[in-house]
Amino acid sequence: MDAGGIKNILIIKLSSIGDCLLATPAIESIRKGYPDSFITWLIEDKSKDIALLNPNVDEVIVIDKKKFKISDYLSLIKKLKSRHYDLSIDLQGVDRTSIFAFLSGAKIRCVEEYANLGFLNNKKIIRGGRPPEHAAQFYLFLAEKCGGKKIPDINFALITSDEDKKFAGGFLKKNFDGNIDNNLFVGINPAGAWKTKRWPIKYFIELSKRLILAFHVNIVIFGGKGDECFAQEILKEVESDKIKSAVSKTSLKQAKELLMKMDYFITPDSSLMHIASSIEGLKTIALFGPTDPKLTGPLGKNSVVLRDNLYCMPCFKKECPLNKTENKNLKECVLCMRRITPDKVFSEISKDTSEKGLLNG
Repeated sequence: MDAGGIKNILIIKLSSIGDCLLATPAIESIRKGYPDSFITWLIEDKSKDIALLNPNVDEVIVIDKKKFKISDYLSLIKKLKSRHYDLSIDLQGVDRTSIFAFLSGAKIRCVEEYANLGFLNNKKIIRGGRPPEHAAQFYLFLAEKCGGKKIPDINFALITSDEDKKFAGGFLKKNFDGNIDNNLFVGINPAGAWKTKRWPIKYFIELSKRLILAFHVNIVIFGGKGDECFAQEILKEVESDKIKSAVSKTSLKQAKELLMKMDYFITPDSSLMHIASSIEGLKTIALFGPTDPKLTGPLGKNSVVLRDNLYCMPCFKKECPLNKTENKNLKECVLCMRRITPDKVFSEISKDTSEKGLLNG
């Protein structure tokens, strides 16, 4: 496509925070391919910070599907049409994104060939026999086919500020009595968008106790609004001044800066996993069950994936027919996640600290 003739671009990606974060390299590719264009990102309310904090995006249009009424959608379509887009790029390819692309009135409308309503677009991107690949790589492929430039290294754009750095340092000093030098810091994330992705709270409790006893680590619990119950249960059982909660106390930018203070981060498949894996010097231990790390796993070089090998993995299901247990502390977690034992995670950290020459308690 002629970059000179493309002045106004609409990117459509309405998915979860993690999935939208994986799309940011593709946005960078589009920006480099069309350096003089005006780029708008149509995104859902739950993920809007990913777009608002992206330096390659000029305008963000937010959809809050929980609150949108028919009149709101009519106003949205009117707004999209008024922008007179030269190009729309649908990075999601589901029915409603195809409809939005069509109703935007964009002159050139791009979508992958397998989109159900692909006929609403006038340029289909052919995979050409490409095997299944990581989502970030696939979004980059779509972007390049739409005129984007190749990106040598995948980086997830999430710009932080000096205030965010100040918050992170202040949080640690306040919660750990200033005792933050020469101490190991471990971040844990007990939350998950799908309950089938979650690791048992009982396991987080056991692991936290062992890490504090063995290495005298300081532990920070991460999570967002609605995840407070997980943190409260862990804090109640661990009963130590060496574990504190940052759950629902940080913005996404502040969480990134706090993660940069960690030595280890233990997490299921999540947006925080992707942010953590992009941080140099932070070892991310990703716990995978129903999803496939080949498609959505951490891309950082200092990351490790722990998972089981049940015949049904990956199933990509939010409910599990094998999830039968009489233990009330485990009933919310699926079998494939329960089979990643605390001992496996502890061994990973123990082996790593031994290789680095760190003394245990």
